[in-house]
Amino acid sequence: MYRAPVDASCTHLDLIADVGPGASACESCAPVGGTWVNLRQCLICGRTGCCDSSPNRHATAHFTETGHPLMRSLEPGHDWSWCFVCKESVRRDDAGQWQIVDSFFDAGMWFARRLLEDGGSLPFEPGASVDGFPLAVWETTYRARHRDGTIDRDQAAELEGLPGWRW
Repeated sequence: MYRAPVDASCTHLDLIADVGPGASACESCAPVGGTWVNLRQCLICGRTGCCDSSPNRHATAHFTETGHPLMRSLEPGHDWSWCFVCKESVRRDDAGQWQIVDSFFDAGMWFARRLLEDGGSLPFEPGASVDGFPLAVWETTYRARHRDGTIDRDQAAELEGLPGWRW
């Protein structure tokens, strides 16, 4: 997964507290028999709520009620956090520094691999999309960054690893 080399610009990271591992259920849904899709934990107070794909969206409701800006995903394999105020996804790098997450790049790589495994080929057709993800826009975006010299070298290497990718 791509880890941006740019330090996060979120101004709320100093509010993060040692909140522990998080609950295994949405703390608002569980008592009333509600259901959830994914769990998020407030990095300010530790409360666990359900994500916005869940019927009750308790993590966002918690932010709205308390103003606590930072939530982290509690899903296995996820290592990102979200600031509701700065609208920025961040994660810690190996040195413990907060970095911006380029989730558009990550999602595009996932959808590109899926399409290529299903018999698609590069370059993608204009307007190509997979399950609503704008794969042709994604490809054009990162080709333009390469052409402009603004693409991260790790992103370029990951793209070059796709079967059929040519600059």
